[in-house]
Amino acid sequence: MKVIAVANQKGGCGKTITAVNLAYVLSGSGKKVLFIDLDPQSHATYAFGIKITDPSKSSYAIFETFLKGNNTSFTSLFYNKSKNLAVIPSNITLSTIEQKISGTRNAALILANSIKAGYTSEWEYIIIDTPPNLGFLTLNAILASHHLIIPVDVSLFSLNGVIQIDEILNTTLSMGFEKPRMNFLITQFDCRSNFAKTFISKAKELFGDKLFKTVIRSNIKLRESVYVGKSVFEYAPQANGALDYTSLAREIEPEVDSKRPIRLKSEVPDNGKLQTLFKLYAPTAQKVYVTGTFNDWAVNNDYVLKKLDNGMWVKIVSLPEGTYHYKFVVDGEWIEDPGNTMAENDMLGGKNSVLLVKTP
Repeated sequence: MKVIAVANQKGGCGKTITAVNLAYVLSGSGKKVLFIDLDPQSHATYAFGIKITDPSKSSYAIFETFLKGNNTSFTSLFYNKSKNLAVIPSNITLSTIEQKISGTRNAALILANSIKAGYTSEWEYIIIDTPPNLGFLTLNAILASHHLIIPVDVSLFSLNGVIQIDEILNTTLSMGFEKPRMNFLITQFDCRSNFAKTFISKAKELFGDKLFKTVIRSNIKLRESVYVGKSVFEYAPQANGALDYTSLAREIEPEVDSKRPIRLKSEVPDNGKLQTLFKLYAPTAQKVYVTGTFNDWAVNNDYVLKKLDNGMWVKIVSLPEGTYHYKFVVDGEWIEDPGNTMAENDMLGGKNSVLLVKTP
């Protein structure tokens, strides 16, 4: 069993996206993977499409049971995403645990000891996502891990965070704890930017052979996938983000077959239906719906799109194979899809967009 923590005190560096997609690609290649969300913000939990309100069903329970002197049964916390992937989700209550546990002996080793005693031997990998800080929870993850991955986005602030992580690792080593193997991962890389090119040269000088050869390119599909509660492999398997995280997995696990594409099925079979993404760029819109022949042109909350931070609206709809006509309803105005060149007259002087749904 290999335990991998993904950490950086700087937010927005692709930490959660890296942890989630690494877990998916390893499990999709046949490895048994357990994912632990140790971030109270629960971004990874949301990215897996999991919603919980009971702290006792989350990673909070690992620390709570320690305080009460009980043993933690990891299996009771599992949310099975697929045959090879289980998730221990997070909850906002986890943010209170440091205060509760302050001063407790061996508090920094709670996760490490829980993993050893938590029925985890069946897993080949445990992936841990951490908060964007170097506090109690992140320290627990580091001391429980064999391998530490530090995502570094293309910014000078990210490099400053890396220096502080290295200081913490040296401190743990001086305290007698084993220092995990550490690797750095360049994320959000735009090859068109001169600054990015200069940055990666600087990173190679600083990190040497600790720098992964894989670079995660800037890719909007990675962010969109998190917002809709999916990995990039489920959301856009041909996107650069999927290709880059597959490459990263192969650096970590050589047994990942470089010739076999990673294909992941949904957690629950959808009765032969295919997941179809509708998206529309409308940054000033207040409400956007999709409607068409697949729902008898109904405009209701079952078909309302979700707005992303970049002004894009998205909605995934499960549809049987077939040909459909559809439109978007933007603040009450019916429009065709500007991103779809396939259209037919709607017999009212306008056009309907045409969608062909078929098995790839």
